[in-house]
Amino acid sequence: MKNICKNVLLSALISLSFCVAAPCAAPEGDVVFKAMNDEMARSMNKLKMDNLQKPYFMAYTVSEGSSCHISATFGSIEGFDSSPYRRVKAEVRVGDKKFDNTNYMGAAWGEYRPSVDYGIAMNDNYDSLRFSIWSLTDAAYKDALDTYSKKKAFKESKNIAELYDDLTDEPVYKDFSPAATWQFDGNLWAGRVKRLSAVFIKYPAVKYSQVSLSYDYGLSRFVNSEGSEFKKPYCSGAINIAGETYSRDGYKLDASARFGFCGADDLPAFETIVKKVEETAERLTAMSKSVPMKAYIGPVLFEENAAARFFEHFFVNNVSNPREIWKETNKWSTNSVYRRAGELVERLDMRVMPPFLSVVDDPFVTVCNGVSLMGHYEVDDEGVPAREVRLVEKGRLKDIYRSRTATRDFNRSNGHGRGGYHEFTSGGPGNVFIEPEDNPARVMPFSELKKKFLDMCREQELEYCLLVKDIASFHGSFSAYKVYASDGREEPVHAIEFIGAGLRALRDIVAVSKEMTIYNMAWTPPASLVAPSIIVQEMEIKKTEDKPDRKPYLDHPFFAR
Repeated sequence: MKNICKNVLLSALISLSFCVAAPCAAPEGDVVFKAMNDEMARSMNKLKMDNLQKPYFMAYTVSEGSSCHISATFGSIEGFDSSPYRRVKAEVRVGDKKFDNTNYMGAAWGEYRPSVDYGIAMNDNYDSLRFSIWSLTDAAYKDALDTYSKKKAFKESKNIAELYDDLTDEPVYKDFSPAATWQFDGNLWAGRVKRLSAVFIKYPAVKYSQVSLSYDYGLSRFVNSEGSEFKKPYCSGAINIAGETYSRDGYKLDASARFGFCGADDLPAFETIVKKVEETAERLTAMSKSVPMKAYIGPVLFEENAAARFFEHFFVNNVSNPREIWKETNKWSTNSVYRRAGELVERLDMRVMPPFLSVVDDPFVTVCNGVSLMGHYEVDDEGVPAREVRLVEKGRLKDIYRSRTATRDFNRSNGHGRGGYHEFTSGGPGNVFIEPEDNPARVMPFSELKKKFLDMCREQELEYCLLVKDIASFHGSFSAYKVYASDGREEPVHAIEFIGAGLRALRDIVAVSKEMTIYNMAWTPPASLVAPSIIVQEMEIKKTEDKPDRKPYLDHPFFAR
């Protein structure tokens, strides 16, 4: 599968230097690194409150750059914001590697966030930087002491005996890359976003639409108290296309599309983006004429992006965040799935997919079939070198995404510790490749896959089977079509949802396409997934319990004229 992709390292694009357990030093004259290291050394030596514990581990991350957000609807700019930023995240741990203050949210699950300061000085004034880092460290240390005390009490009250290390041992690693030199013309793209949004004016069935562009580029610096350091460029961009319509019986329906990019050169030709907007508007128009559908049990064909979303939902989510976060059960958190451990992490060496599928995550790949992959990186967010990971071999789960937080089966990171500024680092994806084996009975061109799908429909004596073209949510928001067995005719449907759609669906994949869809997932940090279209042997559908909305009494003003 990866023969259509390029294993192009960032080091082939920009000059890098790295060293493992060697006397590398941060770039000379880098005031930010100096402030980070000096304050960390002082805090590790002297930070201690009364008779309480000193920190045993600390880490700082400082990110800086520029961000831009542009949005437009029906040919008019809604918002345009472009600004520089610099922010610092502080991690302070008390206790020891076997048991510390992390991986516990208690009852305040909505406040389970790292310590971050968005007001750090933009200029490289050493004293100002030291002040910001010192102030944040002080707050993080006090929070760490409080959380450690509560976590210890929780462990004792629940009589928890099975414990896994909160911080694994990893070699010291240093990697220093120059800052990014990408250029982004906000004014140029404001005009283009406006023109893209105007495409929807030609489609009266579309009641709401928006085209937006978000772009963030710069660099990150990282240091920890063990001696690991990195400086690496960062970029993340996306053009999002979204629209809504109503069915005849009043159900609100939506469709969307997305282009991920790093540099502006990663985006397809502007005409290609225009075509995608038109396709989205045409899909919404068809959906506005869709019909309700009764209960259904039978094969389901997931096409292109819908198949990618299928693998993201059932597989990627369930091999990520492998460590359960301890929390108090109360009326606010009983049903919360926030940072719940992936459901597959306990199923190592078990069959989780059909034997003709394997899965690998390779964060070093930058381009696949001419499309840039957003999930490439060379060092993860904990200062551990990136690594290719074979997650599934011939249907059996062989590994999971691992950070420096141990699990029942693993006590080392595999270079996939990932996390943004609003969340703690955990195991997460880079570039995910679904790899079918060479099996003509199971892997075929999409045209043959669709023929097989219709053959299955006829064998089960069904009038029609279900085709899914896009998925916003597995709880009812997806673009689906009846495909009639007699002639292959497609008819859009709405007001349906999957029943009991669980991990069994992964094992029930019976055939896939040779063609691959490249899907840049909306994860933080960014991640990518390359997957085929798929047939799932059997899934169950029911009419949604959601009620229709009240349709607008007047036509949209753009079309009333």
